[in-house]
Parts: sequence; C-alpha cells; structure tokens
Amino acid sequence: MKLKMKRLMATFLDYFIFFYVSYLILIIAEVFTKNNMVLHVITTMFVMLVFFCLFLCKDILFGYESIGKKVMKLKIYDEDGNNLIDKKKLIMRTFYSFWLFPIYPFMILVNNRSIGDEKVKAIVK
Repeated sequence: MKLKMKRLMATFLDYFIFFYVSYLILIIAEVFTKNNMVLHVITTMFVMLVFFCLFLCKDILFGYESIGKKVMKLKIYDEDGNNLIDKKKLIMRTFYSFWLFPIYPFMILVNNRSIGDEKVKAIVK
C-alpha cells in the first residue's frame, strides 16, 4: 500500500507542478494581452499545448524520472528489471496514463499498474 500511495503522490505532484507553471505563464501572458481577446485565446491554446507536451515528456526531462518520482524515490523498470530509458516507451506510457486519468488512481490502488504500464510492460518501484 505504501508503494501505491507514493505513486499517487508522485503523479499528483507532477500535475500540480505542471499546472501551476502553465498557470504562471498564462498570468504573465495576460499582462501583455490585456485588451486583445484574440491574442489571449491564441496564447491560452499555446499554453495548453505546451502543458500537454511537457506532461507527455515529464519522465524524460529530468533523467528518466519525473519530478514527482524523484521526490518519492520511485524508478521505472522494464519487464527484465532494468531501468526503462527508451524515450518512446516512456512517452507512450505517460500518454496512455494521461489519456485515461480519471481511472488512473483506481488502477494504481487495485493492482499498482496503469494502462500505460501495461502497454509498454513497465513496472514502477
């Protein structure tokens, strides 16, 4: 149960960090796009795209672990027990987990594996 809670805390920490960094960018952009609604909408869409891309790459930005995993001292392993360092697999793992986020906490609590873990055959310890 301790591992499952650490995984959930790491994921929520990642969401928290990326959300507030994006929010900070939007606040700064608001200063420059005060009265121009079209520019504000374009900036918002751009920030959402950046958030999505950064979140997909969260496991490869800081040494094959996300910030949340580093804080919680978790590592991602392949099915042979080696550190998973294939960037494409790490991005696909995050994509499947991000895409089905509403059921992610339940999957972690039930069997400690997300859909992304099962698709790329990864294990988080």
